[in-house]
Amino acid sequence: MKNERELRSDIVEVCKHIHAKGWISSTDGNVSARLRHDRILITPSGIHKGFMKTGDLIIVDNKGGHVSGKGKPSSEMMMHITCYDERPDIGAVVHAHPTLSVAFSVAGVKLAKCLLPEVVFTLGSIPTADYAPPATDEVPDSIKKYIKDFDAVILERHGSVTVGSDVFTAYNALERMEHVAEITYHARQLGSVEPLSGKQIARLQEIGEEQGWPKRKIIHDSCNECNACNKFSPQRNQTPVDPGCDNRGQVAKTMITNPSEEVMNMIVNEVVASMKS
Repeated sequence: MKNERELRSDIVEVCKHIHAKGWISSTDGNVSARLRHDRILITPSGIHKGFMKTGDLIIVDNKGGHVSGKGKPSSEMMMHITCYDERPDIGAVVHAHPTLSVAFSVAGVKLAKCLLPEVVFTLGSIPTADYAPPATDEVPDSIKKYIKDFDAVILERHGSVTVGSDVFTAYNALERMEHVAEITYHARQLGSVEPLSGKQIARLQEIGEEQGWPKRKIIHDSCNECNACNKFSPQRNQTPVDPGCDNRGQVAKTMITNPSEEVMNMIVNEVVASMKS
């Protein structure tokens, strides 16, 4: 296990990576690492993560009480503590605002269905937690049912939370999740999106087991947890835009004439509507 000095350096390095990727801006986002069972090293509130130094980090106990360091701990501290409480196996938590992952949640599109073989090995399904106002106790409550089984969870209209054995593993989960969102976005523009079948997923899990990789949980009730195979719809829980979409979330052959233009129009309409509400 790494010592405190090493963990401070790791957190600062990962924060710089996340900021450079454009997945947080200014004082957004937060990262933490478990020092021991009752101590957590976490980023402070109100500091630019791209310029943060190792001495800026704060230590809190497992109830959120301040132990050492200047300033206030992250406003999302209780979300981190919830992750550690639910997952004694993890050593770090990363909260960021990855662009496409969040954009999909704003558009009402979930990404839980497995589209890429690598995701079956590395993440499993990527669920989306219901919307909760940032910096409230509703955020940790919204992720409880998912974080027990999944290393990457999208927070609707907010961001994401990823966990891992250490800071870099939690960051890797974030990077993989956003990569899935990026490929899904482009695939939906080009044509219909076919998820991996149950048989294909089972075979991939067998391969993963043979290679000694941990088995990742897959959400098989895809229509309730994922609609990444549907065309963009400006409103959640609406009948899919394409009436040819069957109950497995697969799109029929009829495609939109200009998918890129229609996708952008629908996203713009969604954002405008949310600003008016």
